[in-house]
Amino acid sequence: MQVHYVGFLVTLIVFGTRVLALRLDVHGERKHSTQRISRRGPGVTSSDLNNTADVSYYVDLKLGGKPFQVLLDTGSSDLWVAGDVPNSKSTQFTSGVNYAVGGVHGPIKTTELQFVGHTIPDQAYLQITPDNENKDGDGILGLGPNSASNIFQDMNSNAGAAVLDRIFMQNTTTPNYITVLLGRSDDPTDLYSGSITIGEILEGFENVTNQPKLPVVDVPIDRRTDQHFQLLLDEDGLIGPDGNSIRLRTDVATTANKKQVTAVIDTGFSLPQLPRAASAAIYSRFHGAELVNIATIGQVWILPCSQEVNITFRFGGKNLPIHPLDATLVPETIGVTNIVNSRGQVSCIGTFQPMSYDTGFSPNYDMVLGMAFLRNVYLLMDYGDFILGTTEKDDPYIQFLSLTDPVEAHGDFVKMRLNGVDTTGESGLVDSKAPVSSRTVSYIVAAVVVVLILTCVGGFIIYKARRNRRRRPDFPAPEMTYGATAPPHVTSPPTIYLPQQPNYTIPHSPAYTPQHPIYSPPITNQFQGPPPTYNQHQPPYNYPTPHTS
Repeated sequence: MQVHYVGFLVTLIVFGTRVLALRLDVHGERKHSTQRISRRGPGVTSSDLNNTADVSYYVDLKLGGKPFQVLLDTGSSDLWVAGDVPNSKSTQFTSGVNYAVGGVHGPIKTTELQFVGHTIPDQAYLQITPDNENKDGDGILGLGPNSASNIFQDMNSNAGAAVLDRIFMQNTTTPNYITVLLGRSDDPTDLYSGSITIGEILEGFENVTNQPKLPVVDVPIDRRTDQHFQLLLDEDGLIGPDGNSIRLRTDVATTANKKQVTAVIDTGFSLPQLPRAASAAIYSRFHGAELVNIATIGQVWILPCSQEVNITFRFGGKNLPIHPLDATLVPETIGVTNIVNSRGQVSCIGTFQPMSYDTGFSPNYDMVLGMAFLRNVYLLMDYGDFILGTTEKDDPYIQFLSLTDPVEAHGDFVKMRLNGVDTTGESGLVDSKAPVSSRTVSYIVAAVVVVLILTCVGGFIIYKARRNRRRRPDFPAPEMTYGATAPPHVTSPPTIYLPQQPNYTIPHSPAYTPQHPIYSPPITNQFQGPPPTYNQHQPPYNYPTPHTS
């Protein structure tokens, strides 16, 4: 079974004379390989992605002089690698990291870290034993808040601080922020070019600093190990395909305005995770849309690839339109084939997936906005006072610069999905208040008639019974006489249950298990394919220019 991978070439460029800033230029390409992370030939800094549930950005670093290729993940905060590390020192601590999908555990060790021009002499990391899922040389570099670092919590000292904290602590002139840009290309072998910067703004995108500063929502102090870069969506801040706001209500107990949901910004997810009702509101009204289970992905909405899905998120009063090519994906790009709905229509996958794992009884967030969302913005994440030992007094925040022009995005969709012929006007949404069909009306009329007949019959029987009781003799009834036997009681006629019209109900979200269920009805065939890399489709255009709404 083949697996698609996405490799990312990483180049370090040092900018400026007064401030040391880090820029990581990344690009990706699809590769067919076995279930592992492989390296290219010498002289080329690259990596191949193996991640069955998340989108990943890989960079090279060295631990103890040994090269590793690690996933950049803003949704976690720890560094771990698989395999032995030369010149490492043991500690008395062990730790582990749990993700939405899977987890690792092992001893905490320290060694010299070399990462994009910086050298940290005693970086703490988690060393795990290589296995089928995590080959020697694999790893993850968490870029989330240090308070969520399990290594830091277990060591209980600055020696266990996360990598980004160590960089900022060591280089106090470097601004405490990173930026992420995910671009698009027409080249089918270069799907996901982009840049990740530390302490600098990409040229041409300086306007990101003029966008609303969205404060990071703090979790309760007793849950600080679950702190993420998370923020509040505006009230009525998810605009559906019909142009109307989708009603949302938070499950986060500490949120004052229950109409504002909390969203985690996470480069580790390609399929954003939404509340089930929100995902249904986006996709369910399209002709041919169906909620199905697909092996290796889980429960998703599918709909004909010709359907253009337009949605918008609103943060801080700013609209962030989502490119329709990011709202659905061609399944072949993640190694899944032959997806058709019950009408036999070739279908695409809705990328804004119903929450695929259990967030717990009292969650800290309502949704996770990953790659399909992030391709539409230039992202700045300021760590503020998250950094250990910082003199920064400002709270951490996020800024989004919109990159998607809806008019241009529509043209891209027509070109890529409709072969240049705009037929979107012929489709549209199912009217949520559509009139009932004539066949349904006939069934309802027939049911009413049957009910009336049964009511009349029942009423007549009751009338006769009461009339007979009024005519009974003066002597006691047999059942009231000592020694007499009661006559058999007449039982009422059985209740007839009329068939109800089918009514769609969104299933409850199951607790996450690593093995998703096989594809289930309404489609009869199972969608089989390799564990996907979740790098969804060949985007149609190069780096987008900032778009202001």
